[in-house]
Amino acid sequence: MNDDDSGAAELAGGRAPEELTEREIQELVARCPEQQRWAFEGWLRGVRQLDGDPMVSPAP
Repeated sequence: MNDDDSGAAELAGGRAPEELTEREIQELVARCPEQQRWAFEGWLRGVRQLDGDPMVSPAP
């Protein structure tokens, strides 16, 4: 794990983002700078990359 995601893993007890509770997601988003919250929340929910681009499923 790199330094960039250590805070999320620390709060979540080392679990992956898809295992976070709604309350944990909201606590992490609240700690994020306001300008980046939309992308960070999307990343925690597994729908965006951290740069804000939507995650794309590989073609079947």
